[in-house]
Amino acid sequence: MGKPQETKIIIISGPSGAGKTTLLKKIFLRPLIKKNFILAVSYTTRMKRKQEKEGRDYFFVSKEQFHRLIKKKFFLEYQKVLNDYYGTPRYFLKEAQKKRRDLILCIDVKGGMYLKKRIKKDKIVTIFIGVPTQGELSRRLRKRGDSKIIKKRIALAKKELQFAKVYDYLIINQNLQSALKLLERVLITERLQRRRQ
Repeated sequence: MGKPQETKIIIISGPSGAGKTTLLKKIFLRPLIKKNFILAVSYTTRMKRKQEKEGRDYFFVSKEQFHRLIKKKFFLEYQKVLNDYYGTPRYFLKEAQKKRRDLILCIDVKGGMYLKKRIKKDKIVTIFIGVPTQGELSRRLRKRGDSKIIKKRIALAKKELQFAKVYDYLIINQNLQSALKLLERVLITERLQRRRQ
């Protein structure tokens, strides 16, 4: 009871524009999810978007600050994506262990693969959030208006989509409500399986 290994790490990955952030915001409004899971908030060196809030969406830091945190072994995992860094603080895992909840990380494919290699199979679950078509993904990314990096993001998304087959679950976010139901079912099923072990 209460041992660190009782916490399972749930990795959620997918290309930019797949709707990961929206899905997670909505699913954490559900009492059963809130009671059993903790959502880690990543640190990033990228610029904050208009609708984003410090500490809710990300912790926004400079590259110099990020590198200082790397040296202090602050991150459970960190990766460079395009020209910016993203990292998961270790303290979220400690908090999940203390509260006997499972930990959800919304991280890129590189981070997901890094942790999958380093964590025992029964302690990690990987979920890939995809889109119906590449055309739909391009449309969603263009709507963001970040014209300078849209082409880079589309190219990166095509590479990331190839990793979907190595994830434990694939959820296609064509309809938000359907995707939410599927994600909740996966999370609760995995949580119940863990309790029975």
